[in-house]
Amino acid sequence: MKRFLFLTSVVALGLIMGSCNDLKKMAANADDINYSVNPKVLEVHNGQVAVNITGNFPEKYFRKKVSATLTPTLVWDGGEKALTPIYVEGEKVKGNGQVIKYKPGGAFSYNDKFDYSPEMRRSKLVLKITAVKGTKEAEFDPEDIAEGIVATPELVKMNGGKSSNAASNFKKDNAASKIAAINYDKNKADIKSSETKKDEIAEMQKYIKESKDNDRVRFDGVELKSYASPEGAQDINKKVSNDRSNSASKFAKNEFKGVNGADNSNFFKTLVTEEDWEGFKNAVQNSNLADKDMIIRVINMNSDPDKREEEIRNMKNTFDELEKEVLPSLRRSEIVINVTNIGKTDEEIAKQYKDDPSKLSFTEIMHYGEITEDANKRVEIYTKATELFPEEWSAYNNLGAALYETKDYQAAKVALEKAKSKSNGNATVLNNMGNVALSEGNVEEAESNYASATGVSEASAGQGVIAIKKGQYANASQFYGDDCSFNAGLAKVLNKENEAAMTALNCGAEKDDALNFYLKAVVCARKADNEGVFNNLRTACQKDSSLKDFAAKDVEFINLFENDTFKSIVK
Repeated sequence: MKRFLFLTSVVALGLIMGSCNDLKKMAANADDINYSVNPKVLEVHNGQVAVNITGNFPEKYFRKKVSATLTPTLVWDGGEKALTPIYVEGEKVKGNGQVIKYKPGGAFSYNDKFDYSPEMRRSKLVLKITAVKGTKEAEFDPEDIAEGIVATPELVKMNGGKSSNAASNFKKDNAASKIAAINYDKNKADIKSSETKKDEIAEMQKYIKESKDNDRVRFDGVELKSYASPEGAQDINKKVSNDRSNSASKFAKNEFKGVNGADNSNFFKTLVTEEDWEGFKNAVQNSNLADKDMIIRVINMNSDPDKREEEIRNMKNTFDELEKEVLPSLRRSEIVINVTNIGKTDEEIAKQYKDDPSKLSFTEIMHYGEITEDANKRVEIYTKATELFPEEWSAYNNLGAALYETKDYQAAKVALEKAKSKSNGNATVLNNMGNVALSEGNVEEAESNYASATGVSEASAGQGVIAIKKGQYANASQFYGDDCSFNAGLAKVLNKENEAAMTALNCGAEKDDALNFYLKAVVCARKADNEGVFNNLRTACQKDSSLKDFAAKDVEFINLFENDTFKSIVK
């Protein structure tokens, strides 16, 4: 009995020792396991980091009764993150892991992703292995399989493009006309006294008098248009229309005595229409005549004026109505006074705004906002515009755009909501709302607004930001096109368009910014242009010293971490 117990203990001890030996051997030879990570340096895209690992166990390495848990773990200064474990097992283990055969060895593949956080940028991906055989367990030394995370997409500036301002449509000088008509009796050209006393003639005379004394009105000339109604003989109509032109001309010239420039030979221009068929046609069309459609057909079907009149006269009752309702208004001369209303200069508008902005027109005050460079001053001007013209959506839109520039996003949102309600969702307003939403980090709302900002070119910059955030770099590059900005350059970098990226970074308002030089250093690193890295990174760090620590942890420069010049720049 004692011999049996002794033998049992020896066998058990042998099994235990065998288990320990298998685990020890596997741990001791762990360097024989081959790992590859794609990409070799992890990258963040769309806010996440994808991990793709391929492992290969050599032949006669993985023991038949061993199972192992491989845990990819991201480790950084101050923290770590364990990813989804990989389970593998020998061919005699009845579990759920991937089987690795002893004699030929075997491979495994692994895909996972995790949310990125800025502190992970300078990190290591290690593989922690725990092997088990029976009741025994062994921890292998962690294996470093990747270093750092390329986080260049996170450099994107969360702002859209330029705000889209509603145009003031201000014109300093504006053309205007004043028209008065003189009507004549049939086949007559003399001007009746009753015609000179009509309200429209009196208004014309008043207009001439007031404009003559107004240094903001310039007379450009007078057109005298005289007509004969189309009924009757052509030779009579020719004579009467010309006689009417003469009488109207005499009347108008008398009214313009003393007006500067009226004595110039080309101030008065005459136009005579001997038979006003076009006016006749329009008057009939706008009348209540029962047969007006038939009359129009007669006119359109006959090019001969005599034939037209003959067929219309054959409609006896209709012609009598024409004589009463249509033809008298065609026996006329029109006096068309053309002027230029001379508007305020920019200096005059600025002075008037200072003295009393309520005396400015809407286009004038909006124009003043247009020509003002300081965003805070524009906020003041457009606020006043909303007070003076509360129903004008464009005033609220431009106020919102100015507030956005001052980074007062909440106030901008309030102004733009008013503009949206008053404009029924104008695309210009929606682009500005997209800019505000993007600056507040509300990407979903921004994307919706930009998508609805149809025809507003400025929206493409905001859409480019969203495409970068989503990891859609080709789309981002297309959205920016030839734009000159940091974000445009970043889109090109991420889409592997290095030369185009340099072009975008070397032009535009941001070309001298520290971050622009930093991104140019990244481009040079990707091109293995060390001198370019040093020159651009040195300038970036001189402009913004906080970029030294940032660059020291940026694995875009991983191949230069031990370079003395690099270290001197970022120290």
